[in-house]
Amino acid sequence: MDLILHEPEQQAPLPPQPRKREQLKSWVGYRFATRNSRDHYHWRVATGSMALFGSIAMATAVLGMPTGLGTSVDLIIFLFVNLAAMSTAAIIVSFLFHLLFLPFPRRFLAVFIYTALETYFILYYAELGELLSAIVALSFTSIGALAGMLLASLMKLQLKPKGRASVAVGAAAAVVAIFATTYYPADAALPQRAMEFVQQTDASLVDLALPNPSKQGDLAFDAFTYGSGQDKHRSLFGKDVNVRSSGVDASAYITKWSGLKTRFWGFDEHELPLNGRVWMPEGEGPFPIALMVHGNHLMEDFSDGGYDYLGELLASKGIIAVSVDENFLNYSVWSGIPNNDMKVRAWVLLKHLQQIKQFSETTGNPFYAQVDLEKVALIGHSRGGQAVAMAADSDRWFRDDQSLGSLDEITIESVIAIAPTDKQVDDKSANLSDVNYLTLQGARDADVNNFYGDRQYSRTTFQEQANQFKAALYIADANHSQFNSDWGRMDERPPGGLFLSRKQLLKAEEQRQISKVYVSAFLQATLLGDTSYKSLFKDYRVGLAWLPQTLYTNRYEEAQFTEIARYDNETRKTSLKDGVKATATGMKEWQIASAEDRDGKNKGTKGIELEWHEAGAEYELVLSPETTLGAEGMTESNLVFSMANLERDLLGTEGEQDAANSTSVDAELPPLPVVEIEVTTLDGESRELELADVMPVAPPAYTSFMTFAWLEERIKDEKYKEATEPVFQTYVLPMEQFSSSDSLITPKDISRIKFRFVSGPGKVMLDDIGFMP
Repeated sequence: MDLILHEPEQQAPLPPQPRKREQLKSWVGYRFATRNSRDHYHWRVATGSMALFGSIAMATAVLGMPTGLGTSVDLIIFLFVNLAAMSTAAIIVSFLFHLLFLPFPRRFLAVFIYTALETYFILYYAELGELLSAIVALSFTSIGALAGMLLASLMKLQLKPKGRASVAVGAAAAVVAIFATTYYPADAALPQRAMEFVQQTDASLVDLALPNPSKQGDLAFDAFTYGSGQDKHRSLFGKDVNVRSSGVDASAYITKWSGLKTRFWGFDEHELPLNGRVWMPEGEGPFPIALMVHGNHLMEDFSDGGYDYLGELLASKGIIAVSVDENFLNYSVWSGIPNNDMKVRAWVLLKHLQQIKQFSETTGNPFYAQVDLEKVALIGHSRGGQAVAMAADSDRWFRDDQSLGSLDEITIESVIAIAPTDKQVDDKSANLSDVNYLTLQGARDADVNNFYGDRQYSRTTFQEQANQFKAALYIADANHSQFNSDWGRMDERPPGGLFLSRKQLLKAEEQRQISKVYVSAFLQATLLGDTSYKSLFKDYRVGLAWLPQTLYTNRYEEAQFTEIARYDNETRKTSLKDGVKATATGMKEWQIASAEDRDGKNKGTKGIELEWHEAGAEYELVLSPETTLGAEGMTESNLVFSMANLERDLLGTEGEQDAANSTSVDAELPPLPVVEIEVTTLDGESRELELADVMPVAPPAYTSFMTFAWLEERIKDEKYKEATEPVFQTYVLPMEQFSSSDSLITPKDISRIKFRFVSGPGKVMLDDIGFMP
């Protein structure tokens, strides 16, 4: 048998192995294509919901960083860029998660991280702090995800379209209700005793014969503008300007000016424009003039138009009003703020005065022969409120500026500071001498949250024979922004401003009504010579018929004030100026101390701090013959003093916040001080007067700034942790009320003055004790 040898069967060749690079490419491509394989229906809807929440967060942030292109354009641009960035991040991050074999819905997780980080940085740069920003960001993003999950579940329900619509509307209504009751809480009553004090305030002092200073006057007026004629954003200072002004070179003061500012405005620090809105009374001049200047609002959100309501009112009374444009000195998210802006704000005001002087000397100009440059008032808001004081004390900063020489022929008679700042510039502060001064401040001011105008009040002094006065008004429910009609209701730009409470806040028109009453009355008294309005500044109750209902505190002093005790330069509490002796009985503590603001910082003045536990404590001043010399010849004289209620020191921080946010703790608050004033004559005869018969002691204005009370001590480096600020109230006690029908007591007859505190416990600070016409 033949053996047949077979060749081994050849196997089919194996396909060639792809190269490692191709393998990796194929694997990567597969992983990329399947990166969202775990993102099922519910996860996809939740992802879309978070994307919507992320867009809402971005839209809120955009409102606080305008570009000048307009809100609609800003929203379109930033939302488009944000969605593009979110989509890109979702693709990249979900792919990386898939490469790492993470067993999660990867696109959902990527968008969650993006939205949370986006929200965190928005809140962080709004100064909420690291921890709070993280908590809020995670909560916000989680709510967005949960909303998407609920929506997906709703869509999966076997409901008819009408049923789905009903459920959706109900859910939306619930969200709106929650939002409305937290972000826009209903107005609540003042703490009980504050409400009772306001309602029981004696209106008998209302002077019905005194004309309402906030009502339009009898004069017609013309409104026009002056400016560079080159403004890129506002035609009223550009092609439609009525009077051309010259630019000014501020390069001697500004050394840091952003190129973005130049691109936005079309000029730099070498040629700042002098732009102004003018309200000119019709008729034969010359008229007094008042320049008004805004503060540091966002640069792109122009501020100079926000005082039209004052300009029209003042012009109708016979005062030329000018609203000065200094928007180019304001902060921008994109271009920052020029250095030395505070000094330049004052300098630009002075340049406006020079320009107006030149206008008034130019035939054919609307200002020609119409301006009384010996009766000039400066009105400033916020940083503008500090700038006007600096301008009135210009030699302190600009003595060597040769370009300001012509100011010698201009007299600044009056200064009004509305919620002013008070920062030292070149280590110096303004000290006004023989200048009328008025300052207004809201207790609910979330921007300038301390009463800095009170410091300037203390630094305003008069010669004995001068005829000026100074006044201050503290308004419980006023904030910062509503004094300017263009600034809205928020004292902080979004998103931080969204956390501010509207609870108890005055309406915008009410707050501006207070401004109209006080600004008009002050300028009529100081520029137009209507001294009858002085009574309003001595006692706010004179104007209750014109003012909205809230808690007020006022301070007042005339140049003819004769000092008994001031304490600022005193070192011993028992021996005071001109031989005055002081004693105290029943006091736990009594000492000369610095008055402090909300932050515990010195207000620039001192007083005698008195604390007692039991009723009947007394503080007595024994006068010397030198004390009353300055009061000789006074007719209808008054004993005056200022007193601040320091009850917050008896409460502690927790008690303060309770007082700010609840009416239930009123019973736990210390009783309001009940005070008797006793004067003893040289003959040993004593007369008593209950302070409440003239003006009762008011409760402090407790303030809750934030929508959620627990934010007060956690936001902006604890800026809002203190619920109240001690503020001085001036009490004017007519000497005739110490007199009898057969015996008239005058200052020269008095040997002793005693303050008796009938209620307890309590703590107060006394200052500015003396006599005044």
